[in-house]
Amino acid sequence: MQNKTEEFIKLLDKALEIAEQIRRDKQPEFKHSERLNNLIGALESIKSKTLIGKLEASGGISTLGLSREVADWIEPLDSPLLKAVGTIEEYYQKYL
Repeated sequence: MQNKTEEFIKLLDKALEIAEQIRRDKQPEFKHSERLNNLIGALESIKSKTLIGKLEASGGISTLGLSREVADWIEPLDSPLLKAVGTIEEYYQKYL
């Protein structure tokens, strides 16, 4: 289980890195700063819960809701951020 947790943390860190890069590089007309900040907060919360062993198991059914949230505002739909949160969701459902 430890290896799965470590891998999950790496996926979260990668998504956080991408989100932080978007926040740093955003254009003045970027309309979704609040949603991006909310995503970063959610990723940090999931990471924290994972580290302390409090993240509820998926059981192969539950999702974290990250992909749906990001897909509502990210452009283009093949963005690295959407891919990263999709990978997190997939890993969560398969292994946690």
